[in-house]
Amino acid sequence: MAFISVEDALKIIESARCPDRTEQVSVFDCCGRTAAEEIVSAVDQPPFDRSPLDGFAFRSADVAGACKERPARLQQVGYVPAGCGETFSVGPGQCVRIMTGGRIPADCDAVVGIEDAAYADACDCDGAAEVLIFKAVGHHQNYVFAGEDFLKGAVLCRKGQRIDAALAGCLSAAGVTEVTVCARPAVYVLSTGSEICRPGECLSEGKIYDSNAVYLTSRLKELGFFCEAGWAADDAAQLKDAILSRLEQYPLILTTGGVSVGDLDLMPEVMAELGAEVLFHGVSLKPGSPLMLAKLGGSYILCLSGNPYAAAATFELFARPLLSALTGEDFRMKALCAPLAEDFPKTSPGPRYVRANLKDGKLYVPQSHSSGQLLTLSGCDHLLKIPAGSKPLPAGTVVEAYRI
Repeated sequence: MAFISVEDALKIIESARCPDRTEQVSVFDCCGRTAAEEIVSAVDQPPFDRSPLDGFAFRSADVAGACKERPARLQQVGYVPAGCGETFSVGPGQCVRIMTGGRIPADCDAVVGIEDAAYADACDCDGAAEVLIFKAVGHHQNYVFAGEDFLKGAVLCRKGQRIDAALAGCLSAAGVTEVTVCARPAVYVLSTGSEICRPGECLSEGKIYDSNAVYLTSRLKELGFFCEAGWAADDAAQLKDAILSRLEQYPLILTTGGVSVGDLDLMPEVMAELGAEVLFHGVSLKPGSPLMLAKLGGSYILCLSGNPYAAAATFELFARPLLSALTGEDFRMKALCAPLAEDFPKTSPGPRYVRANLKDGKLYVPQSHSSGQLLTLSGCDHLLKIPAGSKPLPAGTVVEAYRI
C-alpha cells in the first residue's frame, strides 16, 4: 500500500466529475439546493404601490400642517383592505381607509397610521364619514412602491447559486413554482464484514451489530442526498455482485471495511478483478489510513475503514469533498482555529484527526477517542487536526479544526 498525503488525496478527489444532470423541484423544496439556471422575475414585487400600515391614504398636500390642535378634516370615500381589486378616485380633501398591503389609489401619495387619525366608522363608504388627521405626512411617506423589492426582469438567482430560505421566498413572491437545480447523485452504502449483523438480526457469538451503514446514510440524508444501504460478508463473489448490481443506479458507492491488508480485506482484490481504476489506496493520516478511491464505469467507489470512528472521520474528510466535486456544490467542512481546553497527551507522527466539541471558544477532546468508538463522537461538532510530528500538546495550544 503506497500512502499519499491528505492534500494529494484531496487533489485527486477534486478532479472527480459526474455527468451534468438537473432536476425540477418544488419551490418549497429548493432551499439548500444549487440553481442550474438563471432565474429572472416575471413580475414586479410588489406588483402595485401598497400601504405598509393600517390607516388612511390621501394627498399629502391636504394634511400639510396638521397636528393635534389643528387636525386636517378629510372625507372618507372608500375602504381598501388587502387584496381589494377595486379602484377609487380620491379628490382633494378626500381619503380612503386602507389596510396593510392594500393597493394605494393612484390619486394618493401618502398614508398615515390609524393611531394618528380619528374616525366614526372604518368601513363607512357613503361619503358622509369625516376623518380627522392629527399628523402631517410628506410626499410618498409610508408608501411602498411597486417593484420596491425587485423589478420585473431582475435576476433573482444566478446559475450555480446556492438557494437559501430568503431567496426561496423571493422566488415564490415572483410566482415561481418549480426550480431547476443541480441533481445530486444517489449514494449506495455497502457495509462489509462477516462479523457484522444488520439491525434486528439475532446477535450470535462472534458477531457485532453494524453501525456504519446507519451513521453514513444518516449523514448523507442530513446533507440532502438520496441513499440506500446494503451489507455483504467477506466474500469476493458477494462483494463483486453487490457493487456491479448498483453501478448504473448509483454514481457513488461508499463501502466500509475490508480495505486494509488483512487476510479478509478483499476490497483491493475485488477492485482489481472488476477492472476498476484505483486512483489511490492508502492515505497518511490517523484514523482511516487504508482509504481507497476507485472508478468503475461512470461510478466512483470510496472505500472507508470498518472501524466506526475511522469511517465517520474519513467520511467527513474525504466523502464530503467528493460529493462537492460530483455536484458542483460545496459540502466541505469549514475550518477555524481555536485553543485546546485541556492537554492532548499523545504524540502524532502523522496527521491525526480527533473528535472535539467547541465550547466557549475552546476545543474539548473526549477522554476516549479510539477509532473503534462511536459514542464519544455524539455531541461533538468538530474534527480537530493534530499536525504530523506533534508532541503532546498543552492546553491553550491553538489548533485547526473543521466543523462537522
